[in-house]
Amino acid sequence: MGTMSFAIFASGSGTTFEAILNHSREENCSYTVCCLVTDKRECGASVIAKQNNIMIVDYKNAVMKLKELHPELIVLAGFLKILEPSLLDSFPDRIINIHPSLLPSFGGKGFYGMRVHREVIESGVQYSGFTVHIVRKDIDNGPIIFQQVVPVTAQDTPESLQERVHSLELRYFPLVIDSLAEKGFIIEKGRVKPDFE
Repeated sequence: MGTMSFAIFASGSGTTFEAILNHSREENCSYTVCCLVTDKRECGASVIAKQNNIMIVDYKNAVMKLKELHPELIVLAGFLKILEPSLLDSFPDRIINIHPSLLPSFGGKGFYGMRVHREVIESGVQYSGFTVHIVRKDIDNGPIIFQQVVPVTAQDTPESLQERVHSLELRYFPLVIDSLAEKGFIIEKGRVKPDFE
């Protein structure tokens, strides 16, 4: 396969966006970043996009602009807004997200940021982690692409757990989306599989 074009959605500090962008510049990377879509023009991700001459698209105009740009995949990287149905309908099974727990646990409406890690610790589970998944209308319930496990220790606070999970997200998420770009993927019986045909 050739190089795939990705649109990245972000509205926070931009650490995940920056990791994805940095990986795109490695010699054998299979994707490029065509734009940043954001609902917060002054967020950290927007600053990083400006510094790197990446087009910034206002979320309000996302559907129209993305139809012009034709990205092959949309990657949510710290984007907290619930996507409009028109966006999901325009890019069916071509939007992926990273969630800071092992879905289906600790997911769904209202489960984002520090609340996830607080609930994980209060529940007493021994393992957490993160999940990369396909985005569908039912929040955090699309087919799972990849999961990474992180042990939860008796000494953990929500903050320390978040830090460990996020450090692994920054390491693995660019590799996961690079693999999707390199191999392509199909969804079969609710599972995401490489498309080697």
